[in-house]
Amino acid sequence: MANKKDVTGKSKDDKTMSEVSEQLSTDSAKYIEQIINEQKLSKNMQYQNEQHKQFYQDIECLTNAAREQQLSSEQQIQSTLNQASTCLADSKRLENLFNNAQQLQQAAQLGLQNLQMNAAQYKAIIEQMEKECYEQQVASDMQVVQSMQQAISSMAQAQNSLIQSQSINKIFDSITTCEGSLNQIEQLNNTTPQ
Repeated sequence: MANKKDVTGKSKDDKTMSEVSEQLSTDSAKYIEQIINEQKLSKNMQYQNEQHKQFYQDIECLTNAAREQQLSSEQQIQSTLNQASTCLADSKRLENLFNNAQQLQQAAQLGLQNLQMNAAQYKAIIEQMEKECYEQQVASDMQVVQSMQQAISSMAQAQNSLIQSQSINKIFDSITTCEGSLNQIEQLNNTTPQ
């Protein structure tokens, strides 16, 4: 009964993570399609005057910087989801080990005769525990390797964070530039048809 509940809970968690991962992939594909469409539109754009052209280019720069940061954020989410999925699997295995150990403890409390009569059942539990323990050992070894790789790449991540901070500053500067361009457009006295 407990195992069925664990499997159901695990499948729900896996499904949720899978759905989020799929959504991130779909969003990335939409961004790429949007970039292509915007490039086509930009080539065919008819500017009414130099201020109109400047404002459009400023907004395009701002849009590209914001999109770049959004994609970077989604990559971080994907990485976090992968890590969460690994931790969830570890947690489930360790929970199963704990539950089986408790079951054997209760069996031992029932006495020697109970252990003798149900030895086959308890051996099956022990075999299951060995299997889960082996799987956890393999998973832990893999996590050691991944942690070593993460340690090696931590400098690159720190550099990436600095670049992200600079990109946010660039977005802020672009917003200020757009505001200035819009102010110039607002102050124009010419009545160019829209």
